[in-house]
Formats: sequence, structure tokens, C-alpha cells
Amino acid sequence: SYADVEACLRNAVGGNLAHLFLFDRYIGTNVPTGMKSIAIGLILQDLSRTLTDQDSDRCMGQAVAALGRGFGATLRG
Repeated sequence: SYADVEACLRNAVGGNLAHLFLFDRYIGTNVPTGMKSIAIGLILQDLSRTLTDQDSDRCMGQAVAALGRGFGATLRG
């Protein structure tokens, strides 16, 4: 369920995840049977400092890795 995906992301990214939202869901051409494609926006924030590109890259890497472990998810593209 999406709630499981959201919990996975919140756990993986931790305190730097200020907000997340689902903005696209697709099932159809070019998506394997039994799979779905979703797009999720992540708003990252630290209340004590400005996040660097490295901070953002680390958070995104943690998110993608956690979704891969938890759901077998991969990035499109």
C-alpha cells in the first residue's frame, strides 16, 4: 500500500524529510504486468542549516535503496 511506501521513506530519510506526496501513478504500456509506476515528491529540510547537494543526494540514495529493499522498486529511465 502507499502507506507502507510512505512509512518506508520516512524511516529511511529520517529527520530531513519535511513532506512527501504522491503526484503520479501509472499502470499500462511499458510497465510490466503486476507492477505500477509511481512518482513521489520529497521535500527535504533541516531546521538548523541549509542542506547541501551532498545532503540531498545522500537522502535520495537512502530513499531509493530502502524502496528497493522493501518493495523491489527501481528507478525508471
